[in-house]
Amino acid sequence: MKNIIFASFLAAAGGCAHHIKPAVTHYNGDSVTIATPQHHKRRWALAAATGEAERVCQMGHGKHAEHASVRKAPAERRNFDLFLCLN
Repeated sequence: MKNIIFASFLAAAGGCAHHIKPAVTHYNGDSVTIATPQHHKRRWALAAATGEAERVCQMGHGKHAEHASVRKAPAERRNFDLFLCLN
């Protein structure tokens, strides 16, 4: 029973992140910046940004993404997450 509840929780949490549309704002082969809206829960936005960064880093040179920092832009109502593309 606990496994079913846990699986349901994971499905619900993962389901919320797919509505977030991350946008690549900068990519140079060694790093990628991903923008996400601030009105979503941070953990969901970060999960969406991480997935997009992984996709971009893999596509470019077969690297993996590692989160380095976040810059919050209240005027734009977006977060800009910087990821390093590492071997």
